[in-house]
Amino acid sequence: MRRKSRRQQRSVLPFLGGVLVGVAAGWVTAPRRGDWVRNQIRQKAGHFKRVFVRRAGKRGRDVRNRVRGGLAEVQHAWARPDPYVDANTLVDQVHSALGRELADLLPDVNLNAYGHTIYLHGHVPDAEARDRLVAAIRGVEGVGEVVSASLRLMAEPGPIGGNDSAAAEVGHSREAKPRTPRRRAT
Repeated sequence: MRRKSRRQQRSVLPFLGGVLVGVAAGWVTAPRRGDWVRNQIRQKAGHFKRVFVRRAGKRGRDVRNRVRGGLAEVQHAWARPDPYVDANTLVDQVHSALGRELADLLPDVNLNAYGHTIYLHGHVPDAEARDRLVAAIRGVEGVGEVVSASLRLMAEPGPIGGNDSAAAEVGHSREAKPRTPRRRAT
């Protein structure tokens, strides 16, 4: 292998010498003035220098970015994922995870998050629905705790205003109080 490389070096040197002799012969026999030729050489040398610097810069940035990307991938592969999730994002993830399965409960339930804790407010039809909802939310990745203390069970369907028989016994029903019209000040 070394003989080939030495042989190649030997063949390159005569070639470069021939190029230099040709350039010198061109200067001597040039039909134009010498200052014009020197100006052209300067312009071409400057052009090729700019092209080389531009290409070398692009190649250097490309290599640097590839190395940075490779290092970032290795660090990401070995590092544990960051457990922090924004509260609004966590609520959106919980809504998405609950999906259609528990969609009938979500209009009456308000979800709030603080850190990795989900707070439930509102009402659900029964205890089984509450337990299903809490279990489904606990299964979402990123949820640490579910607080359902403010989640109320809906009362049995009945007249609006609560139990009328209890109100009648106490004497506080609406029907017992006639409404008096307001007097206008004159």
